[in-house]
Amino acid sequence: MKRIYAALAIAATLLVAGCLPVTSKTPVGTTAGLGADQALYGTWVGHSQDEKEKGVAYFHFLKGKDNEAGTISALMVTPGDNDDDWMSFTVRTAKLGAHNYMNAVATGGNGAKIGAGEKAEEKGGSIPLLYSFGKHHTLTLYMLDEDKVKAAIQAGKIAGTIESGDYGDVTITADAAALDAFFATPEAAKLFKVFIALKKAE
Repeated sequence: MKRIYAALAIAATLLVAGCLPVTSKTPVGTTAGLGADQALYGTWVGHSQDEKEKGVAYFHFLKGKDNEAGTISALMVTPGDNDDDWMSFTVRTAKLGAHNYMNAVATGGNGAKIGAGEKAEEKGGSIPLLYSFGKHHTLTLYMLDEDKVKAAIQAGKIAGTIESGDYGDVTITADAAALDAFFATPEAAKLFKVFIALKKAE
């Protein structure tokens, strides 16, 4: 997976800088019921196939502290030669139509003290991710493509705001009913791009 470090580095850089990936003010799947998909529990590993990097990333999904509310505690770790990079998230999942979604809010990391998590909560939102399970205990995470979401907002397909500048944050502002109706469609799934592919640790 040649892009594993690039993907994680981009995500970490955005979060540390306070420049968020696309967020939604309302969690995706609210009308269907938010919870904790137990199929995610455990440790998942992504390996770099780049001969120069030999990189690896670990995603740990654990029962949330307030598990009664149906949350997952997630930890993303990329070991380094000198320091390990890590970020923690609170995750809630939902199923809409044929799609599985997770709503992630960053809660901490070694590169930033909560940082983006605070900003996401200030905006009243979270980061929507699409995920799918494959053969041989594999898991693929997909992140919203900012340019495609901007186009969808500008076309009136989903309500949202676009801050000025090339690096302005994009926020989906649709209410729960409109949000879930849209994200249950195949059209919504096309707004996502592969973030990382993982395999469950033995």
